[in-house]
Amino acid sequence: MKCGDVNDSEPLAISLVRESTTIPVPAVRRYLTVNGNNAIVMDYILGQTLENCWGQLGFWRRLRVVWTIRRYIRQLQRVLVPGTPRSKQFPGRIGNEPQLCYGPMFSVYGGGPFASYDELTSWFMHKLDVNQRIKKTPVEDFTFDSSLPLVLTHLDLNPRNLMIDHDSYVWLIDWEHAGFYPQWFEYVAMLNGWEMLGRWRGWILGFMAGLYRRQTSFIAKISWAIETGHFL
Repeated sequence: MKCGDVNDSEPLAISLVRESTTIPVPAVRRYLTVNGNNAIVMDYILGQTLENCWGQLGFWRRLRVVWTIRRYIRQLQRVLVPGTPRSKQFPGRIGNEPQLCYGPMFSVYGGGPFASYDELTSWFMHKLDVNQRIKKTPVEDFTFDSSLPLVLTHLDLNPRNLMIDHDSYVWLIDWEHAGFYPQWFEYVAMLNGWEMLGRWRGWILGFMAGLYRRQTSFIAKISWAIETGHFL
C-alpha cells in the first residue's frame, strides 16, 4: 500500500501503462481515502532495485537492462494524448482536467496547471526571461522546444524506481510524476540520476531515452528561475 501524499493521477497512469504497453508495472487493486489520506493498494514486487543490484550485475546483464529500458521508453513515447487535436491537449499528470506538474523540470513547488501545450511553453519561456533579468544570463538563441508531441512520460525514471525480480524481469514503479509531456522531458529528467554509469552516463542515457542536448542546455540555463526564482 502507498499512502500519504498520493494523487489519483498515479493509479490512472499505471492503468494506462498496463493497457497500452507491455511494461511490467504493479497492478492497482484499489484507490481509497483513509482518515483524509489517499492510498493506493497495489501488488508488491519481490526483488531488488536496480540501484542496489547494479554492482552485482555482469556486463551482459547490464546491457540487457539498458536495452530493456530503451524498449520501455519507446513504448511510452508511442502513447499520445488520446483523441484530441494538439490545440486542446493539456500537458501534465493524467486526469480529466489540468493538474499541477511535479518533477525535475518543475522543482518541489510544481508548475501549472497548464490548460494547453502553449501555456506550458509560455511558463518555461517566462523562466528564461526571469533568468536573463535577474541572473543576467546571456541573451542567446535559446527557446523551449515545443516541436515534439506530448507523450506518456514517467519523469522519475531512475535506478531506485526500477525493480529486478527473481525471474530477471525489469519492473517500473513509482508513477507519481507520470503524465503527458514533450518527448524530450524523459531524457532531461533522467540526467538527475544514474551516477553509477560513470563516464558513459550521458551516452547510455541518450541511447535509452534519445539524446536531447539543445533542450538540456535550455533547462540548465533557466535552472535558477525554476528553483530559487520560482515565484518571480
